[in-house]
Amino acid sequence: MGRGGSEQGSAGPHRDEIPTDDVPIRSAATVVLLDDRPDLHVLALRRTDASTFVAGYTLFPGGAVDDGDHDARWGDLSSGAVGALPGMDDPLSYRIAVVRETIEEIGVAVGIADEEVAADLVARRHDLESGAVSLADLVSAAGAHLDLSGIHPVARWVTPMPSIKRYDTAFFVARVPAGSRPVVDGREAVHAEWCRPADALERWEAGELTMISPTIAMFQRLASWRTVDEVLAATTDAPVRHVRILDDSTTPVRFEGDDDYDALGTRATLGWVWLPAGPLGG
Repeated sequence: MGRGGSEQGSAGPHRDEIPTDDVPIRSAATVVLLDDRPDLHVLALRRTDASTFVAGYTLFPGGAVDDGDHDARWGDLSSGAVGALPGMDDPLSYRIAVVRETIEEIGVAVGIADEEVAADLVARRHDLESGAVSLADLVSAAGAHLDLSGIHPVARWVTPMPSIKRYDTAFFVARVPAGSRPVVDGREAVHAEWCRPADALERWEAGELTMISPTIAMFQRLASWRTVDEVLAATTDAPVRHVRILDDSTTPVRFEGDDDYDALGTRATLGWVWLPAGPLGG
């Protein structure tokens, strides 16, 4: 089953077809950074307790797509394969948001091969976050460009009603740039750590971490893979899986094909994942 077809088999409806209330649905992007240490590890963040949305929860770098991510200059300032995101307009803007948010939130520049340019961008992270300067301005002034070919889409999740904030979020995976040392901004994220996906799930089951379905689903899928190369290879033409849940934060996500997918009490979500289970199963 490819990324076309029916709503359940595709990556979901277009934004205009999603039920809504008085809370607008904003575009957002999240990236799951991967590294071999030497086995597969994922960078997990803890959101500040002062946040008005998922306060104190474990999640991944990311945030809302802003106006600068739609800058017309990005067509010339970026390169790499940029495939469509079914149901989501302007797929380039989501990938730009990934680069910008990762710089702002943890001081890591994804998609910049030149280490000196990357360091200069990270040095301006607080100016980016405050809006004093745009990422397009910085990249243009450096005579650089973004290589987006290593940022691979793997999921789409829409915040359900009711919620004080709603997002239509594209999830990506990417290899962390060599030599990067994530440092949280202290405003949105207050802690960062590398962890094995299976270990993160064990800590969640023990009540040590708090997560919601999109994060849980990514850890579930990644726990079945051994290396970054395997994960990135698996993102190519992978089948979309519409997911179901029993509870948003205390039970595992159910993927199409799971024995308990239609178990009593489960319900459909506005979530679609196209990273398959790997050789370790799950």
